[in-house]
Amino acid sequence: MIIGYRLTSKNKYSISKLYPLTGGLIFKEFKDILHKIKNNNLDILIYSFMTLNWGTVEHEITEINKLKQLINSNKPILIAGGPHPTGAPIDTINMGFDYVIVGEGEITLPKLINKLREGEINAPINKNELDNINEKIIIGECVDNLDNFEKIEPLTPVEITRGCPYKCRFCQTPQIFGSKVRHRSIDSILRLVNPNTDTRVISPNALCYGSKTGTKPNIEKLEKLLKKLSEGKGKLFFGTFPSEVRPEFITKETVELIAKYCDNKFLHFGAQSGNDEMLKYIRRGHTVNDVLNAVDLCIDYNLIPKVDFIFGFPNENEFHRKDSMELLYYIIKKNGRAHAHYFMPLPGTYFENQKPTILDRKTLKALGQLSQKGLVSGSWNLF
Repeated sequence: MIIGYRLTSKNKYSISKLYPLTGGLIFKEFKDILHKIKNNNLDILIYSFMTLNWGTVEHEITEINKLKQLINSNKPILIAGGPHPTGAPIDTINMGFDYVIVGEGEITLPKLINKLREGEINAPINKNELDNINEKIIIGECVDNLDNFEKIEPLTPVEITRGCPYKCRFCQTPQIFGSKVRHRSIDSILRLVNPNTDTRVISPNALCYGSKTGTKPNIEKLEKLLKKLSEGKGKLFFGTFPSEVRPEFITKETVELIAKYCDNKFLHFGAQSGNDEMLKYIRRGHTVNDVLNAVDLCIDYNLIPKVDFIFGFPNENEFHRKDSMELLYYIIKKNGRAHAHYFMPLPGTYFENQKPTILDRKTLKALGQLSQKGLVSGSWNLF
């Protein structure tokens, strides 16, 4: 059975965890997929995608299904997973996929593929055990121990923590991975990193590593991890792309650890708004003062704060945006950087059916001017 994965720059971290579990082909170019289908050389095709990439994926799946109909074939079987399919599984089935895995896929995807390999392609599939009921939408089994999954593509960042206890109303992370925080053990992390190359990690909040609840730092565990990782020949980047941290986790103790063991120039964290009323409304779980303290601590330890902002939240007004811009200007005055983008309602979140607030001209002009100076990155125009 020939299995294929659609690989893009946007899903490479997801695919790097799944591909080694099943093997198969990697498709970077869509034309190569069509070529394989025409020659009847592809049995299963797997997509993982975000809402932002919905349009591109819909186009590709439409073309694939047209070709399947043209050559009178039911292959490849189309399987989807990732943020958008998890938040909008019915929408994804209607797009033309045969199966959708909601949530985590490491356990469930190989089980599904084994069923298909056994010739039960049209057999009923149980949401948990993969047998006995007619469901195309499959709830992915939770990975309780990340150490059980050490097969990942080399040279990709290592996922050290999964799950998030915070329930921000705009965020899909708890919908995909749940609120229970799970950490990969230090021994497992060390087995996965290459000590001769630079090390980066994936985590919803890198500074929560080792914390049982994920709501406060575990300094002892964090230092043990960073000390071990810093012993490699490559550079260590922690709390920066492709990961970030929460502002209230940036304390004197945690920043000292970053300064001591890591090679970061930046520390990346989310403010999202500069207004406490808005932060409470979006259930962010921290205050503006937490952001100010985080910025000042970064500067004290020669780190450049890089802070995320979201503009256009539901019920946001000009006063909320004025406060956000004041905070943004403060960060820049401190030689920090900001990343701003326009609110997008994501499926499966509290705000999924809410419309973005239109931004006023003054805010758009200010962001544009800062962008031209290289002080703000991102996209804040209506999508």
